[in-house]
Amino acid sequence: MPRHPPESDPHLDGTIIVQDRRDNRLPFSRGIMATSLLATGVPTEEAYRLSSTIQRRLLTRGQREIDAESLVRFTHETLSSEAGDPDVAVRWTAWRRAKRSGRPIVIVLGGAPGTGKSTLATRLAVRLDVTRVVTTDAIRDVLRTVIPVNVLPELHESTYEVVAPDAVDPFAGFIRQCNAVGAAAVAVAHRLADEHRSLIVEGVHALPGAITTALAEHPARPVVIERLIIQTGIEEHAELLRRRESSEPHRQGQRHLARLDHIRLIQDHLVHEADRAGITAMDGGEAGDLTQDIVDEIVQHLDEPDGSA
Repeated sequence: MPRHPPESDPHLDGTIIVQDRRDNRLPFSRGIMATSLLATGVPTEEAYRLSSTIQRRLLTRGQREIDAESLVRFTHETLSSEAGDPDVAVRWTAWRRAKRSGRPIVIVLGGAPGTGKSTLATRLAVRLDVTRVVTTDAIRDVLRTVIPVNVLPELHESTYEVVAPDAVDPFAGFIRQCNAVGAAAVAVAHRLADEHRSLIVEGVHALPGAITTALAEHPARPVVIERLIIQTGIEEHAELLRRRESSEPHRQGQRHLARLDHIRLIQDHLVHEADRAGITAMDGGEAGDLTQDIVDEIVQHLDEPDGSA
């Protein structure tokens, strides 16, 4: 667990009052500042160090009251000189602009079973302060309670079970399952976009490009960022499924391992579809900069002519 600066640090004693645009007067919070810095991709320990440095500098110069815009400028200056990565200041300011734009942000992480999507989704949710994470497996489980097996049999099987390598169309059953689950995921995304709320969608049923296309004409102009998470090496992929056996026994890692060949076929199919849709595929084991990558793309969307904030 990261060690946060102790509350009794004499250098950090004293309250700094921040006045926001609505004339609310609130105490400066190192925790809130550190949380906002996580969106730049810096490690948690570094986010708290920088947050403490910002507070210390304000106190050192006798700044006990500051308005929100002045705090933003001061934070940018401090990050520019104190952060190890010179892009941290730029990325933090850009992320603030994205949050203030009012446009909902929809992040979609697709990929075959066992590629690390869930772990990355959880990490992104914490770093970007997105409180709604929707898994397509959960949606499929709900649909199974209302759609009988005789109506859509593929829905009641695992994704790797509906792949038929020797069939004329090996992925016909997989696509039918994805279409049913994906339509429900789009409905959830539409509803949250109506409410201007951001979310993360993760799961094998998130076919590349589907949610981007479905939300393209939404009046809230959501910023949709999609990534396909893969495991390039078959041994690394198998190891992730082995870990699932002990860490998440309810997810039946042994059954997944037994059908790893089918799962790899699903991955190949999704890579092909991602390429057609212009969706970036990235190895789940090499996604350390995923937060920075996504924030950078969000900012690019905001800078487009029809997306000015």
